Amino acid sequence: MRSVKAQVNSTNLLRCTLMAAGLTTLALSLSGCQKGLGGGARYEPQVTILADADAEDVAVAGGASTVEVAGYGSVKGRIVLEGSVTTPPAITPTKDDVCIAKSPIPNDRIVTGANGGLANVFIYLGKAPAGTKKPAAKESLTFDQQGCRFLPHCLFVQTEQQVLVLNSDNTLHNTHTNPQRQPAFNQGVQPNEKNGVPLTYARGEKQPISVTCDIHPWMLAYHLPLDHPYGVVSAVDGSFEIADLPAGTHEFTIWHEAAGVINGGYKVEIPVDGTAEVEIKVPAASMSSFNGERPKRIILSMIP
Repeated sequence: MRSVKAQVNSTNLLRCTLMAAGLTTLALSLSGCQKGLGGGARYEPQVTILADADAEDVAVAGGASTVEVAGYGSVKGRIVLEGSVTTPPAITPTKDDVCIAKSPIPNDRIVTGANGGLANVFIYLGKAPAGTKKPAAKESLTFDQQGCRFLPHCLFVQTEQQVLVLNSDNTLHNTHTNPQRQPAFNQGVQPNEKNGVPLTYARGEKQPISVTCDIHPWMLAYHLPLDHPYGVVSAVDGSFEIADLPAGTHEFTIWHEAAGVINGGYKVEIPVDGTAEVEIKVPAASMSSFNGERPKRIILSMIP
C-alpha cells in the first residue's frame, strides 16, 4: 500500500510541476504579444538608458534609446575639385513664353567656385549614430521655382520638417518628387505663390532623390530627407559644416549628381568639444561617370 501511495503522490507531483510549467509558458507568451492572441504582432520592448548630464535628450534610429557618450563635436571643411571639368551649357527653353523670356537659364549640374570649390555636394551619415541628440523644433525651409529653375538646386531636409514650395514665376509650375521609400509629392503650384505649398517627408531616403517639373522638363533639383540632423550641402566655395555629432569615428557618404557616390565611407574622427577640419578632394574624372543607383526621374510634359 505504501508503494502505491508513493506512486500516486509522485504522479500528482508531476502533474503539478507540468501545470506550473504550462502557466509559466503561457505567461511568457502573453508578455511577448502586444495585440491579441494567436498570431498577434510581436511586442518589441524599447530600452532606455540614462545619458550623461551634458548629452541632453538623445535618440537612436530604431527606438527611443539613449546611450552614454563622451561628448559632442563638429566637422567642417571643403569639397575641392581636382582638375578641370567642362561646364554644362546654359539651358535654352523651347516652351512657355514666360520661361523663354528668361533664356538662357543657368545649368546647375556642376557648379564650381573659388579655389576649386565644388557646390551641391551632399555630405551625410547613412543612419543616426548612437548618441544622436533629440532635435530641437525644426524651422520650415523654402523651395522656390524662380526664373524657371528650382532654388535651391540641392536641399537637405529632416523627416517631418516642413518645406514650403513657392513659385516666384508668373507661370504655372509643377513640383514632383521621385522618392524610393515613400509616396511622391506631385503638386501644381500656381503663379506667384508666396505662401508656399507644404511638403514633408515621412521617411528618410538612402540617397538624394530627384525633384522635377512635369511642365518644364529641364527643371531639376535634388532633396535628401533623413531621419536625423547629420547632413549638409556644400556651398559655392565647397565649404560645409555639421555640428553636434557624437564624439568618435563616423563614416560619411559623399554624393554629387554628376558622379553619384564619390565616397561611401569617408571616415572622420570627431573630437569632444572640438572640430575636425577636412578637405575632401574629388577627381575631375569622377564627374564624367556615375557611381551607384541613379535617382528616379519621371517627367510628364503637360505642354506639347
